[in-house]
Amino acid sequence: MSERPDLGQAMREALPVYEAPAALQAWAREEVRRMDSVPQSPTQLPGRSSRFVSSISRWRIAAGLVIAAAAGWAGASLRSPNRISPATSETANALVDTHVRSMLPGHLMDVQSSDRHTVKPWFAGKIDIAPAVVDLRDKGFPLLGGRLDYVDGHPAAALVYGRRQHTINLFVWRSAGVEPLSGSLSVRGYSLLHWTSGGLSYWAVTDASRSDLEEFRQAYDAAGS
Repeated sequence: MSERPDLGQAMREALPVYEAPAALQAWAREEVRRMDSVPQSPTQLPGRSSRFVSSISRWRIAAGLVIAAAAGWAGASLRSPNRISPATSETANALVDTHVRSMLPGHLMDVQSSDRHTVKPWFAGKIDIAPAVVDLRDKGFPLLGGRLDYVDGHPAAALVYGRRQHTINLFVWRSAGVEPLSGSLSVRGYSLLHWTSGGLSYWAVTDASRSDLEEFRQAYDAAGS
């Protein structure tokens, strides 16, 4: 019995957390309110029996929430590109590690500028690709700068953009071999979005929302085309 709290804590730390849909939360609150407001029948057994019935009802609510969380986990898994092959998972984890490392003081940018005419030429001669460098300030994604990086065996150009209080790292390298399908996924609480264009592989990584990342990709593609 003494091991249960430790096991519960370990599960809470290891398992992903998915918020129940608003409709389900409303249903759960209504069920609790209804149970608390229904008067006890004179024929109902008092004491322990009534508490048992209440416990069963509350377990019914909890079970509904667990089922919804499981459905959310399954849905998130199915939304991932290619159902995430081991190679893609390895790349995604390496990208998250690189993104987190870039947040350390002095690691985010080699060239700090919102001027694309400063950032784009900076990459010339340093890497064998020429990624589109665009300032998306009017779309809510200001260009902050760029740097050289090395991710999962790939020399990469990293373009740095802002999104409110968040940072978006856009990693670009030359496509080689079989690329995963374009799509989004989540790794350790970070959102990733992948696509290919013009022989280049693009990976955007951020702790902002997935919808922000989708909006960023649309704005970047439109400005870079």
